[in-house]
Amino acid sequence: MPKPISLISSAEIQPGEFLSFLQYSGVLLHPDNVYDGRISRDNTHVWIVLDNTELKNFNTDEIELITQKLTAKPQTHILLDVSKTSGSEQLALEFACKFAKKWSCVIYDSSQRVYSEQELLGLCQTELGFV
Repeated sequence: MPKPISLISSAEIQPGEFLSFLQYSGVLLHPDNVYDGRISRDNTHVWIVLDNTELKNFNTDEIELITQKLTAKPQTHILLDVSKTSGSEQLALEFACKFAKKWSCVIYDSSQRVYSEQELLGLCQTELGFV
């Protein structure tokens, strides 16, 4: 089972715009009927889907923390399903870094930690991944 990571933006990103970004980023588009894209390198994989309905699944405290770190209201939710194969998290980080250079965002990981855009971009420079 993949490990979910939420990429949350204050920008209202339209599906067509998102698919163009995926294509520009070298992501395989529509690998199945669930995901918008997939990144693969050897045996490492990250599946990607724009799913704003997920924003409704966060509780009030989570939304408050996300809003505080984002410094704006969350508008867009992108789910990154990260395979458990070693190195897959690095693929997710690389994608999140590209995304953060285009749109203001935060990461909400499976350990319920929120990384601000500055923290994310700092991780991008160190290439340590989400710790």
